Amino acid sequence: MERKLGENNFEYKLRLCLSKLNKEIDLDWCEIASLIGEDVSADHLRKLSYGYKEYYDYINSTNGVATRILSISDTHVPYQLPITTFKEYVGIVDVLQLNGDILDCQSISKFSKSYRVSMIEEMVQGRQYIIDLIEYIKPKQVFINYGNHEMRYQAYLSKNLDDDMLQLMPQTALDLICTDGFYHYDKRNKTKTWYEPICKAVTSCDVVYTEDWKCKIGNTWFVHPSAFSTGMMKTAEKAMQYMITQDRSNWDCLVMAHTHQLGQYPKGNIMLYEQGACCKTSEMNYTDGKLYNPQQQGFIYICQDIDGNLIKDKTKLINLN
Repeated sequence: MERKLGENNFEYKLRLCLSKLNKEIDLDWCEIASLIGEDVSADHLRKLSYGYKEYYDYINSTNGVATRILSISDTHVPYQLPITTFKEYVGIVDVLQLNGDILDCQSISKFSKSYRVSMIEEMVQGRQYIIDLIEYIKPKQVFINYGNHEMRYQAYLSKNLDDDMLQLMPQTALDLICTDGFYHYDKRNKTKTWYEPICKAVTSCDVVYTEDWKCKIGNTWFVHPSAFSTGMMKTAEKAMQYMITQDRSNWDCLVMAHTHQLGQYPKGNIMLYEQGACCKTSEMNYTDGKLYNPQQQGFIYICQDIDGNLIKDKTKLINLN
């Protein structure tokens, strides 16, 4: 029962006390007190443990929640927020959903720039950021959509390559990061570095790259279209109308990335959310100044029942501003 890597004193004590109460370990309370380095009686530690268990059960209670989904979008690597932004959700997430614009593709954007971040630098950093998120949050499953910024990759290739060469290329950089893998050819130093695709590199859970700007989990659609409306929640409304024509089932929630805005309201029997951005918005300062509206930082935690229906009072739209 040694302390796990990265486990602090309280986490170690909590784990041992809960394991004792759940009869998972064959240690007496004196031995546990000795392991955690506390000079307390066995009876005192036993009594404390019931309080720890009550607190642990409270913060991890499901109360009808069957699926917990953490959806993060618009990280815009290399402008991403640190993974510790999501520390409250470590170990309590069933599905991690990455809703597009994981990469910024800054170097091949149409915006004029005062500096340039190379595509290979973004890809290496973005791949590692996704892996770090998964290892940190510890979900059971991961779904990844692409966004309009990832589509810059194909737009750039289409503009600069003929059709025959284009057929050799993936649609987005996320294809390479998630499913294909890629080499970094350093021509200056004459080296070649292989980066294994995330779907193979991550073994702790299933990672699904949807190869689409949308995916459905339970009765919730997570979308990152290229369309954009400046009105409050208008992009979400437009996406809802589109998805109604595509999906005639009784889905009840739509989560919109892309807008870098936060908002929520019901539209008929469908709950609409705009989930904000998980990037350092103040650093995304393209010199042509075309970002008119103040950008809002945030993400969403979706709770669903056993049938995949939204549990609204347990779902949280988190404002990071």
